[in-house]
Formats: sequence, structure tokens, C-alpha cells
Amino acid sequence: MTKAALRPAVIALAGGLREARTQRGLGLRQLADMIGVSPQLLSAYELGHRSAPETTVAHILGVLRSPNPVREQLISLARRAHEHDFIDHAGRSEDLLRAAYEQRSTHVFEWSPSLIPEALQTVGYASALQETGLLDIDACDMRSLARTVQQLTLSNKTGPRYTFLIGEAATHPDACLPGEVRDQSDAVAAMTRHPRVSVRLVPVKDCPPGLVEPFTLYEDRAGAFAVAVRHHQGAVFLTHGVALAIYKKTAQLLRRRAADGAWP
Repeated sequence: MTKAALRPAVIALAGGLREARTQRGLGLRQLADMIGVSPQLLSAYELGHRSAPETTVAHILGVLRSPNPVREQLISLARRAHEHDFIDHAGRSEDLLRAAYEQRSTHVFEWSPSLIPEALQTVGYASALQETGLLDIDACDMRSLARTVQQLTLSNKTGPRYTFLIGEAATHPDACLPGEVRDQSDAVAAMTRHPRVSVRLVPVKDCPPGLVEPFTLYEDRAGAFAVAVRHHQGAVFLTHGVALAIYKKTAQLLRRRAADGAWP
């Protein structure tokens, strides 16, 4: 797999093309015959192993009679396929990108300074955050489904290792009742029993809230290849070498500041 195939827009485009085809109920070979390419090439586009040219994307979506918003989004992604970084303004590609990068990872490192990471959140904890009124309702519904998928992934016997470093501030959020906080803490402790999951706490004195933004670092055997930096309604995905080196160093520093032992 080429480095270009790991670029965020390529991954997002691949998933969008696959979704557009399956929504029409067409098989891979059937669509390949309709657009005049080999099934192997179409599969490479849909898996993100190769970047589909803009003209090919437009042709595929025309054959599929995809809605105009879908066409505009995917053609825009095809134009940005060469870019190392990708800003997901509305959160529409975030879940797709995170899942694709996790599948390519041997280790996933997540730093969450003020909230329990979504993959570890209980329904009660997530509902309490939603009730603040600061989160988009439709986005919350999408995140709920993504959270369930993530938790099932963590429970699998095979897959990447996960390291969650959580800021001390996340253990006493004002939005949650004491019972919800206790249930959430117990759920995190239970998750640490999985052999692929490690959770450690970073004391507030060692990393005050606001000093380092939440981020997720994706690594394979060759090293870090992507980082996702969360914002209010989506994420920024970076694959440029300079950015990866900075976040890799930050992850190492946070590990050194984490409290010894497992989740309290």
C-alpha cells in the first residue's frame, strides 16, 4: 500500500464510493461492467488502495444516479486526494476515517484530557453530555452508533492494541450525577480487563486541562501514519510527517506523566 493510499481524502472517498454502490444494491462486478473497468481496479478504489481520478468518480456517480450532495462531496474529496491533511467540517467522514485507520493500525493511542473517550463511554455518561444542549442531536445519534461499534471492536480477540490516557478532569465531570460517574468508572475498569486495552490516568498537575488538545495517533509496524485531532463537530486528520513527529513526541511525554498502574 502506498503512502498516498493512507491520505485522509483517499480513505473518505473510498468509503463514499462503496456506500454509493451498496445503496443502489449493485455488486462490485456489476458496477465494474457498467463503468468499463476491471473489478480489481474498482475494488482498489473502494478499499482506498488507489485514488480514483476525479473524472472516474464523476462517471461512477453518474451511472449510480447519486444525489447531487453526494456527487459534490465525493468529487471534492477526489480533488483533495493529494493533500496530506483533511478537515472534516461537519463530522460526516470522521467515523469512516477512524474505522479505516484502526483497521490499518497495530496500535491506537488516544489522549482525552477532560472527557472519557467515546469508545469507553456508558450510555448514561453519553446521555448526560447530550443533555447539556451543546451537542448537535443528529451528530449525537451518529456518535451513539459509532460508539457501539467501537466497543464491540475493543472486545474482539484480534485487532490493534489500544492505549487510552485520560486526564484527571474526566473523572469528575460537572455534567454527570455521582451515580453516573461511578458507573462510568466501573465500566472503564471492566474494559481494562481486555488484553488489548490499556487505560491510565494523567494527574491534572502533570497536564492541566487545555494544555494539550484531545487526539488519536494511529501506528503500524513502521510507525505513526495518521493523527486525528478532535474539534466540536468533527476532526482534523493529519498524515504529514512533521505533524506525526510532533504528536508522536507528545504521546511519549504524556505516557511518562501517566500514573503508574491501571485505571483507579
